[in-house]
Amino acid sequence: MPAKYIIVCGGVISGCGKGVASASIALLLKLRGHKVNYIKMDAYLSVNSGVLNPQEHGETYVLDDGWETDLDLGHMERIASIPMSQKNICTAGTLYKEIITRQEKGEWLGRTLQTVPHLTNLIQQRISDVDTDADVIVVEIGGTVGDIESAAFYEAIRQFKHQHDGDVLIIMVAPILFIPTINEYKTKPLQNAVKQLQQCGINPDMLLCRVDKDVSSKMLNKVAEMTGVDRESIFNSPDVSSIYQVPVEFYDRHIDDAIVDLLHLKRTSCLIHKHKNLINKQLNCELTIAVFGKYDNADSYISIKEALFHAGMGNSCKINIHWIKSDDLETSNNINVFFQGVDAVIVPGGFDSRGIEGKIKAITYVRENKIPFLGICLGLQCAVIEAARNLCKLDADSTEFNKDTPNPVIHYVKGQESVSVKSASMRLGAYDCDLSILESSLALDVYGKKMISERHRHRYEVNDEYAGKLAENGFLVSGRNPGSNLIEIMELDRKIHPYFIGTQSHPEFKSSLVSPSLLFVNLVKAAIVHRHKDING
Repeated sequence: MPAKYIIVCGGVISGCGKGVASASIALLLKLRGHKVNYIKMDAYLSVNSGVLNPQEHGETYVLDDGWETDLDLGHMERIASIPMSQKNICTAGTLYKEIITRQEKGEWLGRTLQTVPHLTNLIQQRISDVDTDADVIVVEIGGTVGDIESAAFYEAIRQFKHQHDGDVLIIMVAPILFIPTINEYKTKPLQNAVKQLQQCGINPDMLLCRVDKDVSSKMLNKVAEMTGVDRESIFNSPDVSSIYQVPVEFYDRHIDDAIVDLLHLKRTSCLIHKHKNLINKQLNCELTIAVFGKYDNADSYISIKEALFHAGMGNSCKINIHWIKSDDLETSNNINVFFQGVDAVIVPGGFDSRGIEGKIKAITYVRENKIPFLGICLGLQCAVIEAARNLCKLDADSTEFNKDTPNPVIHYVKGQESVSVKSASMRLGAYDCDLSILESSLALDVYGKKMISERHRHRYEVNDEYAGKLAENGFLVSGRNPGSNLIEIMELDRKIHPYFIGTQSHPEFKSSLVSPSLLFVNLVKAAIVHRHKDING
């Protein structure tokens, strides 16, 4: 039986929730017994997301195979628990690069290369190749219909739908805008977005109308009249408190039933009760965890935010995240104010020197006041610098921040010294970590096994020459890569601090609602203990 295809596109504005909608649809179909896969089609000319500014585009999400992607693939792994790889994302940059490379090898000698058919054919091929065994492929088109750079993608979709008649469903996600000055909802922008899609030769089969709250049936009737989309295929898609609630909202509105019927798939029951039970869990406590980052855009740390949500649910606890700019600590004369009411601290990853001394100040406070701590990537490196300076009494730094430091406790990953190409040139993807190097360690207790695997994204590493000196002062190496012997995890001796651990990896990338990151779960457990100690004196 040929695969069915669901094309999810956006109208009116970007960032209207296509990624979460795609993942929610994928989960519901998966829970109905269908094998589902996904591909994100993005019109930007970047080959990957590794060189995009997190302030503008959100975090760079890294897959097991080392491919750097945007955060929508994270939604698919976190919500639908469908593992992603390089095959699950396709940018205009990768397509143009492939076409030019093939041309230079002589594949099209004497022929004129054009957007149609060469680029549009390649787009269709990528959709067909993503998973030949899947029942349903969800295809998300990035950006907004009408974007000039997306024209080739919509032409490819038009051709694809024509060639796979009856097996392609077009879903548009677009807002019905609320205009506060007149206190009214307006459907005109959505209507115009549908017309733009129709001008591409594509009629939407379903509309998911993004709203801050449910709008009336009368308004949805108007949308049906003005767009030509069947009223039974137009749904409210209101804001919810958590992205994990979206599949439940879709289920309650019978959106999955409508999709199954429109694609002529077999009607089966949707086993959503376990997902419902997870998100409706009784929460018994409330914690505040501070994240000392350097980017203003919360989407820069979206995986950390979600991993904390997963860990909170795993501990029946609500997590309030206190986002703090590490730069602010550098100019403050009273850093105590940043830690009032804080039950645990995370110092996340990042690049360059801005805000570093603020991160190090925060780590000193955490260490001295025995607040539970998790350092991630750069967070581990800052903890090493802090320990080298304040425990080992060394004039220490990272060569990333000071090339002439007399004690380079953080330096280049071997082989990175002369790398000039910035895209996809770091230590990327899943690497093993051996936790058996210490008889007893916090890391071993957290993971409960001696060999683990986490995803990485970094160019610098802990300098092993200083491991002995750091260990003498209680900062221990508790995890190493078995192949390269690179330091992966370090922790303070538990006689010094009850929960102080740093990892060179990004454990947040593999966390999901059904399988939360153990480092985050145990950080929350430690935070609960710390909170009770504070309350009980």
